[in-house]
Amino acid sequence: MRTFATTGSSAAAAVKLLDAALKQQVTEALEECADKARTTVILANFGTRSPTPQECNELVRDAQGRTITRAMKLGEEMHRVALQCAEERLTELRPGGFSLEPTYRYELDSGKTIWLSPAEVARIRQHGSLGELKGTLVPDVVLHTGDPAQVEAVYDFKFPCADVTRQAEWRKYPAGHPYFGRNQGTMYRIAFKVAKPVMIQPWLGAGL
Repeated sequence: MRTFATTGSSAAAAVKLLDAALKQQVTEALEECADKARTTVILANFGTRSPTPQECNELVRDAQGRTITRAMKLGEEMHRVALQCAEERLTELRPGGFSLEPTYRYELDSGKTIWLSPAEVARIRQHGSLGELKGTLVPDVVLHTGDPAQVEAVYDFKFPCADVTRQAEWRKYPAGHPYFGRNQGTMYRIAFKVAKPVMIQPWLGAGL
């Protein structure tokens, strides 16, 4: 039995049932978005060639002035393109039944998963209470019933920098993190009660 704590939504009744055929359509659309994102960003930064491992490891500054690796900067750019594409495609395929980068708090003690509305997240950030967001889960794409608390499928885009032939792995949580010892995929399964959270990677498509 799913355990979620949030307000209900009348929009749930209007959302198309997520069957195997529709889920496959969504997955294929997100795969196309990942390919588009990789192609768009690499062409803009490197032309027709891929970056080398050395270039991926170079330190650069992002839009906020932070020092990060080029791989991280390219990944952020690819995510922006992919999410814009995902919004366009999912609005056609499943209007009202998806969220992009939604925020959820999972309570380890109670096992409850609580959806935080964008307004609530903005309030927390505005008041500088970022500790309240520590340990929250923010998947790239969530399919739901029309109520973001009622999750049906979870997707994350992964964008390796140099080697696009190697299957990416779910990010492992570091020491000191509430979920230390687990990875993203494991936490998505536990928190959202989904059997197989899906990783979407350019050229390789959907993986687990």
